[in-house]
Amino acid sequence: MNKILSIIIPTYNAAQFLDKGLSTFIMEDKEMMDKLEVLIVNDGTKDNSVEVAQKFVDRYPNTFKIINKENGGHGSAINTGVENVTGKYFKCVDADDWVYTDALERTMKILEKEDFDALIQSFITYDISKDLWEPRDIHCDNTDRIYNLKEIVDMWEQIDYGMSFHGVTYNAQFYKSLGYKLIEGVFYEDQEYATIPLSYAKRIRLLDDELYVYRLGDVNQSVSTQSQLSRLPHFEAVLFKILEHEKNLDKLPEGGRELWTRKISMYLGSLYHILFIKNPDKKSQRKYAKELTMRIKQKSPYIYSQIKNKYRGFVLLNKFHMDEKTYETKFAGFLDFMRRVFKIHRLYG
Repeated sequence: MNKILSIIIPTYNAAQFLDKGLSTFIMEDKEMMDKLEVLIVNDGTKDNSVEVAQKFVDRYPNTFKIINKENGGHGSAINTGVENVTGKYFKCVDADDWVYTDALERTMKILEKEDFDALIQSFITYDISKDLWEPRDIHCDNTDRIYNLKEIVDMWEQIDYGMSFHGVTYNAQFYKSLGYKLIEGVFYEDQEYATIPLSYAKRIRLLDDELYVYRLGDVNQSVSTQSQLSRLPHFEAVLFKILEHEKNLDKLPEGGRELWTRKISMYLGSLYHILFIKNPDKKSQRKYAKELTMRIKQKSPYIYSQIKNKYRGFVLLNKFHMDEKTYETKFAGFLDFMRRVFKIHRLYG
């Protein structure tokens, strides 16, 4: 039976999470299960993740499959997964996250019937440190049609949550036709994954059905402040890999340049947020941020022109010793209000 959807699960030392995550792919509809492919990419894991995964392979051999490889990092695991997908579409799900099973079945029924390059979908975050669930929904008056990139960019503020690692599903043939490989051996390449291939998509479907559950709040995660500050070279490597694509902007469909530009601007906003706001030592990263920004100016005067005011704004907030709590509870809310009222682009994140 032909596969509708392939799920790529990069797996490294995730045994404590894997059982929960894999169990959410088990649907009561046997025919639908046979149309699903779950690829657990063992990225040289050192714990018993493979043993956990093997239990699912034994029970559902037509759905679950283990792919073993040497350790190469998250991007490497995704690259290997893409090479092995047999589904019409594919989606990446981290080993410590999971999906809503009912939403999975609804999504697959749409994927089976329709043809498009990419799906942009709502998801939800779960902060384990606060026991807090927050929807990251897209908002669109008509989700029953195909959009082009120009239309997607025009409705950016309503759907930008879905244009992320957790919200994007790609058509496998479309993605493979690009011949694109993610950067390997670093963290945060999920930004690249949701930027470069998406900037080539000509047919895009929107779906306001929360499928992916993104787990947050673990100090050991790559998104914790401590980890982010210790992995600044990783941020930088991904940034300049995305910037390299500027030479190909003329090859993108209408709207592709705008998507690429905005995604880089948001990525840099997140980086400045870490350096200037989340970092408790307000002075320690000022020099690094300035040098990085000047390197961006040298590499891409175009992108520098788009982000220079963002950089200056964060410098100002930093000099006023803006802390994370104040930023999130007061300043960020004010900026959201200003965006809605004046329809301005996202300036600080």
